[in-house]
Amino acid sequence: MRQSPVRDAGSGQRRSAAERGGAARLESLTGLRWFATFGVFLSHVDILLPLPHTRGLFSLGESGVSLFFVLSGFVLAWNWSPDHGAGAFYGRRFARVWPLLAVAVALPTVFAATSKGGPAVPHLLLISASAVLLVQAWVPGWILLGASPVTWSLSCEAFFYGLFPGLMRRLAGASAARLAVLAGTAVAALWGVRIGLWLAYPPVRHVTSLDGYGPAVFCVYSPLARLPQFLIGMATAVAVRRGLRLPSVRVAVAALLVPVTALWLLRGCAFRGAVLFDASDVALTPFFALLIAALARRDLAGGRSFLRSRPLVRLGQWSYAFYLFQFTVLLPMALAASPGRQVADFFTDPVRPGLGHLGYAVAALAITLGVSAFCYRFVEHPLERRLRRRFGSGPRAGWAWSPPDPAVSRK
Repeated sequence: MRQSPVRDAGSGQRRSAAERGGAARLESLTGLRWFATFGVFLSHVDILLPLPHTRGLFSLGESGVSLFFVLSGFVLAWNWSPDHGAGAFYGRRFARVWPLLAVAVALPTVFAATSKGGPAVPHLLLISASAVLLVQAWVPGWILLGASPVTWSLSCEAFFYGLFPGLMRRLAGASAARLAVLAGTAVAALWGVRIGLWLAYPPVRHVTSLDGYGPAVFCVYSPLARLPQFLIGMATAVAVRRGLRLPSVRVAVAALLVPVTALWLLRGCAFRGAVLFDASDVALTPFFALLIAALARRDLAGGRSFLRSRPLVRLGQWSYAFYLFQFTVLLPMALAASPGRQVADFFTDPVRPGLGHLGYAVAALAITLGVSAFCYRFVEHPLERRLRRRFGSGPRAGWAWSPPDPAVSRK
């Protein structure tokens, strides 16, 4: 999700980096990716190595995947150019996503296949193959299984990529009213599916088995279920490009804290107890879009942002590797802290929170950061560059920025 240069930030604004002769990059969104990934890490700590007084808070990190989906739609739409064909787009996406995914699936598959009491090898290999082929999230019984459960989201992304060129051609010329209708419909669809899930499967504090929950899992984790989040990101990017007036980043952050606080206060409710029923992703999605848009607009205007600091940009660059490997590193730590458990036990029989888990969690964080830095430097980045040259996709050029539409700016 690296941002490309944007030229001419439009009239009536402070001079952007592009207008001063530099290449304006939305680096704040790169830094934001780190916080999304770290949130997912904390949500897995909440399951595998729970700490005292953090449940209900760390679990909110699961919505970091939703932030990724919105951010993905935004960045892809932002970087889209009508001069690039679908073939070049698919080549870039394959080069960006697949090489490290293959490595991230292979390593835990070998670990699981050789561990005592692990899953049946043929079944494990079948699920791992579905992850590498980016179809895992289409099979309800496999979505949350396999040696690397987090790969379900890559299946969703692959589906989004398949639809993106056609969707973008339609959205690029959409009016402000159509964009608003699309975003509103997408939010309504997210809530409609989640409320329907609660009616069909009354929430419980703990899901002791996924047996019988196949349709519910599909309604939460499948590509179709997550498509509205990607569409919201796309519509937001087009609106920002048109010069839509937005609140400041401070206002966007304050707005995001409202549902976060509400979800924290409701942490004792059944629908917050099990990830399958948790409303955090649908509740936070529109506020994620608002925050992304405000950050992008501030970057264009040349405003300061700690998200653009070198450490956070570097962490953002490592975030894809961190996301793929964090569960793989956390799981052995959790098994060491809770001997005798199997992977499924952590989900069906929750571990009692303990301060002794803190050392394991910190060690897992440090190791995952080290693995992520290594993979980005020696695997992800060089392989992506090599594949880009082979596919002939070349460098990406984003939309040229034109003066905002006055009719849109007044809204």
